[in-house]
Amino acid sequence: MTKNEVFEYGERIARNVTTITLILAILKFIVAYYTHSVSILADSYHSFADLIPISAAWIGLRIAQRPRSEKFPYGYYKAENLAAFIASIFIFLLAYEIITKSISTFSSKNTVEHSIAGLILTAIFVLISYILYIYQLKAAKISNSQALMANARETKMDIFSSIAVFIGFFGSSMGYPWIGGIVGFLIAILVIHAGYQSIRDSVLSLMDAGLPKEDIEKIRKIILSTPRVREVKKIYTRRSGPFIMVEVEISVPEKLNVKQAHEIASEVEKRIMQIKQVDHAFVHVEPPTKSRKIIAIPVNKDHSPSPTFGSAPYFEIYQVEKDEKKLIKTVKNPGANLEKKRGVKAALFLIEQGVDEVHTKNIGEDSKKILEDAGIKIKFK
Repeated sequence: MTKNEVFEYGERIARNVTTITLILAILKFIVAYYTHSVSILADSYHSFADLIPISAAWIGLRIAQRPRSEKFPYGYYKAENLAAFIASIFIFLLAYEIITKSISTFSSKNTVEHSIAGLILTAIFVLISYILYIYQLKAAKISNSQALMANARETKMDIFSSIAVFIGFFGSSMGYPWIGGIVGFLIAILVIHAGYQSIRDSVLSLMDAGLPKEDIEKIRKIILSTPRVREVKKIYTRRSGPFIMVEVEISVPEKLNVKQAHEIASEVEKRIMQIKQVDHAFVHVEPPTKSRKIIAIPVNKDHSPSPTFGSAPYFEIYQVEKDEKKLIKTVKNPGANLEKKRGVKAALFLIEQGVDEVHTKNIGEDSKKILEDAGIKIKFK
């Protein structure tokens, strides 16, 4: 999906969920009025509370589709986070309303009416909540919308709260209305918990909190897999709406010219941008700070040094750091069996391997020039 398609999809889902949630809340309110059930009334308030964050997500996803401008060079993605934050505040107010309604049941002597119809309808509400949860969860994963995911978590709790309402309604129908009050308190706790999760996630995004350590390590591995990258010094990440912004500092061999360093940085940016949800990647290049280098040595099948470079069947790749030499791997020379340009093919292959030096007894002029132009040092041994 393109960025616009992601937002349009998320907006459509938010609009559909808003409509369904509104209908569900109204139905619960009607059933509560019809049966005189405080627990169902509290659950209807809970559903009305759900309308606030999902409506905010709808509005935020719509605003986030605006193109970048001079004033907002990174786009309007955080509109979704801001909308979720504002909506979270209202959730706590509705929790207070549920608590006050629940307290009144302890002094009430009224019991519920139409108990069988109420129990059937409450069971239907549980089923609807489950379907709505699956629908939102799938959409949230596809669009990576923080607001949709938060609302999916809230809907998941709706399932449990509706089950609790079913129990409370049954107790009230048996002549114990205070059970409905206790259930109302439980629902209020769920509402407060949902509000806390929503406000926490939105604040973290608004404050530019970084990604979890495991995600940072995945990005680090992708960068280090890029040829000629010696070290990843720093990785900065932050979320903006459903997207991720990444800025990194890397080191490359110091003998590279500006053009070569720029090509490596562009390749790193390209690889980072292939990560799902990444919308922006910036790479800063610096010379290496560690005394580490990668050395390639052409060898024969018995691992003895090869007298030639291009026709050597294998290359042994070593890592040298602080005068310690360690064999990393042995790789086949892709140019060994070619009729022509064997050395050229081997040289290009070693560039891809991120080699700093080549130790060889003999090498052709074309191969030598390719390696030296790439900043690779050649030692005759």
